[in-house]
Amino acid sequence: MKLEEAKRDLYRRKAKEEGYRSRAAFKLLQLNNKYRIIRAGYSVVDIGAAPGGWLEVAAELVGQRGVVVGVDIVPVKPVGKNAKIILEDVTSAEFPSKVQSALGRGKADCVLADMSPKLSGIWDMDHFKQIELCQRVVDILPEILASGGSNVMKAFHGEELDPLIKRLRNSFHRVEISKPDASRSESSEVYLVSMDFTGRVQARPSEDLPEEHQSEQQPDSTESDWQSDRLT
Repeated sequence: MKLEEAKRDLYRRKAKEEGYRSRAAFKLLQLNNKYRIIRAGYSVVDIGAAPGGWLEVAAELVGQRGVVVGVDIVPVKPVGKNAKIILEDVTSAEFPSKVQSALGRGKADCVLADMSPKLSGIWDMDHFKQIELCQRVVDILPEILASGGSNVMKAFHGEELDPLIKRLRNSFHRVEISKPDASRSESSEVYLVSMDFTGRVQARPSEDLPEEHQSEQQPDSTESDWQSDRLT
């Protein structure tokens, strides 16, 4: 067995043994162990929550004094009393207000976004769609993330990645690129961990804005590595 296959199987097995819905749960656990972006009592928004691996971890980390709002375009099975789930498209105009309503306690301390597009197999197109999802999350951060808060989002390597990182660095005092051990090293995914939100984001040039706000979010958006490692 190749090393990458062995590692993938290890985290799949651990997910089953520890009761998580996907091995992606360990990506968030490892990121949080390193950066401490989620703590007890926090409010967290999990965008692209299906199938619920990150939602489960976030709910455990915030505890009963915290609240987690999971959002996806497909239904997600309930996690616990401190986790709310809403069905909504991140590109819709109503998205921020629905998240605010679900939080019920001001803006979030942390916004998670582990999303992938519906893959066409054409690299440039898939990369652009994935980064566009990330850019949309950045667009709405002032409406859903508290000043001083944190953001973690998955992104894929390509020519559109640097402009995204630059935009994040204009909005957060600290931005780091991380790849947790639970991610396959051969995967093009990285995680952008942004901390200490300024409360503002830089507007995108009009030529960079998409012509249509139609979601390309993959239903199983939290289990990525280009969607090749779904837990079975």
